Amino acid sequence: MKLAIVIFRNNLRVEDNPSLYYASKSNDRVLGLYSFEILQGHLFGFKKCGKFREAFVKSSLEQLYKDLKAYGINLCFTNDFSNTLAKLSDKFDISVYFDEEVGSEEEHLQRVFAKYKHKSYFNQTMIEPFEFDFTKSFSHFRNKAEKLEIPKPLGLPNKVKTVEFESEQFSKAMISYPNDAIFFEAGEHRAKQRLEDYMNNIHSYKDTRNAMSGFDNSTKFSPYLSAGNISARMIYHRLKEEERRGYQSQSSYWIYFELLWRDFFHLVMLYSKNRLFLKSGLKGKNFNFRNDKESLDKFFSANTGIDIIDASIIELKSSGWLSNRNRQLVASYFVKNLGLDWRVCAAFFESYLVDYNPASNYGNFAYQAHVGNDKTYRVFDPIKQSHTYGGDNYIKTWLDRRSSSFIDYHKMSQEVKKEVFNEA
Repeated sequence: MKLAIVIFRNNLRVEDNPSLYYASKSNDRVLGLYSFEILQGHLFGFKKCGKFREAFVKSSLEQLYKDLKAYGINLCFTNDFSNTLAKLSDKFDISVYFDEEVGSEEEHLQRVFAKYKHKSYFNQTMIEPFEFDFTKSFSHFRNKAEKLEIPKPLGLPNKVKTVEFESEQFSKAMISYPNDAIFFEAGEHRAKQRLEDYMNNIHSYKDTRNAMSGFDNSTKFSPYLSAGNISARMIYHRLKEEERRGYQSQSSYWIYFELLWRDFFHLVMLYSKNRLFLKSGLKGKNFNFRNDKESLDKFFSANTGIDIIDASIIELKSSGWLSNRNRQLVASYFVKNLGLDWRVCAAFFESYLVDYNPASNYGNFAYQAHVGNDKTYRVFDPIKQSHTYGGDNYIKTWLDRRSSSFIDYHKMSQEVKKEVFNEA
């Protein structure tokens, strides 16, 4: 009996899912397969997938399981793709359908899938991949990318038959969130609802996106994009539809602009063959990052004495969320002020962030660490940034103490610039 196997990883949705769509159009029997091995592993002492993202992914899987049933498709769970595919191959004539993803571990799994008859699709970005110099700046990429037409999303799959097969049971940990935490309800339906809800805010986005607190100050699409509850193309075309109904503004354009940034890092990771994971990044320079245990311990325990940094660490560890502005501040301070190995903080973010994806996380960190696409040595002043973007109220929310010590950030950054980056 012929059976199409649709691999689910970071594509946990029914609509605009190429693997599912084409498998259901070309086959009578389809089975979905997800493996929890994706959530396993450790890096620099951190669990690669912490409790916040794990809970979000598992909630997404519960919803996906129900949604697939409406199309006659069973979703099976395993802890080992390779072992389960081998068992399925012994019993059925299988064809494997999967999305191509960026990242070292992601590509390793793709080699497992490719051992069988297979079809694969690259659907991680809004734009179709195109050749560009991945070592150059975002502006170089943007000038070319903005001329490209964005493909329209695919529709829904066909109703088909399925098979029953052994499947692992799973449970979700109960998580207690602080009162002021940003919390996301997972799944495709919630993703679509968030997209619709935010259409009321698209013309204020650019003015509010840098605020450190609040839910509607930014799109909050990232967790849904990370798990694949919704595609970037669905967001783009819904945005354009809303602009046609009303008008286009600098703010509504800026949402597209930020989606381009996401595409940029995905394609840099793709074309660089995952060099964004390397200490030397794209530049191939092995900078002399410090290995200071005391600084690391103080940083990760939110005891740096820098209120905005400590508050940010507490929010991230308490909720799995941190605004984009705070992420940049934390990364800059870790690398440019403390002079520590950026990969350690990137692993910390990977563990805690509910919206982690390898390209955006490591692309942004490499950018801050002066080993990515940023050609300019940039340093954020945490106090100035805090005053500019509502840091006082943010600190009061997350920190029950205030530091009175004076820290010369400029001096720190200059010492790091000379010692670590060998620049005057």
